[in-house]
Amino acid sequence: MRPPEPSPESRRPAQMRRYRATRRPPSKLTRRELLLGGAGVCAALAAGAVVERGRIVGEAQHLVTRSEHSLRTHTGASVVYYTFHSSVLGKEVDYGIAWPAGVTAGEALPVCFCLPGRGSGPQPILGAPLELAASLDAAVKDIGRPFALAAVDSGQSYWHRRADGEDRMAMLIDEFIPLCERRYHLGGSRARRAAMGWSMGAYGVLLAAETYRETFAAVVATAPAIWPSYAAMMEGPRDAFDSAADFAAHDVIGHAALLAGTPLLIECGTADPFYWYVRDLCAVLPAGAHYRFCSGGHSYQNWRRLGPAALEFIGRHF
Repeated sequence: MRPPEPSPESRRPAQMRRYRATRRPPSKLTRRELLLGGAGVCAALAAGAVVERGRIVGEAQHLVTRSEHSLRTHTGASVVYYTFHSSVLGKEVDYGIAWPAGVTAGEALPVCFCLPGRGSGPQPILGAPLELAASLDAAVKDIGRPFALAAVDSGQSYWHRRADGEDRMAMLIDEFIPLCERRYHLGGSRARRAAMGWSMGAYGVLLAAETYRETFAAVVATAPAIWPSYAAMMEGPRDAFDSAADFAAHDVIGHAALLAGTPLLIECGTADPFYWYVRDLCAVLPAGAHYRFCSGGHSYQNWRRLGPAALEFIGRHF
């Protein structure tokens, strides 16, 4: 059942704190670079990235690290890929499910929904290059609690209803989550559902957590592709939102207060073009939210080394 949407009054924009002249301005990310994962922009920056010392910023816990868990390349997880017909989108949608070793497909489990970056699908998330399924068994072993992964095609429409009628968020909430529960016995309640995303998908999980506040037990947003204003977005891809009003209605920085009560981890590389915008978001996160910065850019290579710790964060909140 689709959780009720918050009233317009509950989505009042919060006051955003900005980093001024003492901070380096954010790099611009074009639509082409966003589709390519930002690799071209970050390659030159990654070598000189500087990681700050850990400290407390406001009331959110700030975790900074130079080294992440190494990826376990051997896995007994089973992964399958399917399609389903989305009535919301009027087309077939690709998705994939990963079960940890020793679990039979169809066994009732908690599930983490995975939202890829722009124009990406489930294969790059569960398989190469992100190899998240390869990290699933290690995470399950470390926390002693099995859970599954369910990744779905992201499209390019930025996870909210667009002027042309496409609405990937409705597909996720009204179709894909119920499909996983009905067909695979995955999820079934907030305590048994989590979400994680990368780039545009990270924006998507933040928007979902703000809009459907009783849906997910935990959320991880890795390198969220976000902007502090419509004008800033128009200096980059130009097509993530239809208008200034559309941006204001779906501004995850301005509505960050709505994340209160949802266990949250935000990750970003210091060489990521979105790094300074992500810092804007972290400055207004509610108490108890976690965020961490590490060396690296907006690339699968960086996200891959962050994956194991992110899965452990998810698994410990089921």
